[in-house]
Amino acid sequence: MKTVRELIALAGLVFAWAVVADFYSRLPERIATHFNVEGVANGFGAKSILWVLVGVAVLLYVTLTVVGGLSRVVRLQRPLAPEREKVVLAESMAMVGWVKVVICWMFAYICLAMVRNGMGLQVGLGAWFLPMTLVVVFGTCGFFLVRIFGAIRGGESQV
Repeated sequence: MKTVRELIALAGLVFAWAVVADFYSRLPERIATHFNVEGVANGFGAKSILWVLVGVAVLLYVTLTVVGGLSRVVRLQRPLAPEREKVVLAESMAMVGWVKVVICWMFAYICLAMVRNGMGLQVGLGAWFLPMTLVVVFGTCGFFLVRIFGAIRGGESQV
């Protein structure tokens, strides 16, 4: 499952890079670079910000990959039986991995939306972007936290 998760996250990065690389030369010099909570553009700047977004996405991917590899050095505050500790650490690292997938694809969508806005094919990010992003991020964390706390309590809670 970890390999599939990594491939899905990498696909998001590749998609973001490909969209920016493909459409960059056709974009106007100034594009929408900031959006309010309703997803409406309220700030404009140089199109080069798209490459900054791709760079931030790559930096977050690398950072979360490093964090995901830290299970070997993590020490839990509360001592657990070895089998429970193994489950807790595995679920924690899975949560980090799935949050990484969400973040990579969120950045990919933001890059796509900014390109589409610059080309006049879309207006804003969409009113659904912020609520949907919050639901997916907190839903992912909530799912794994239920499993983690279930393992800590002794039963491996399956949602």
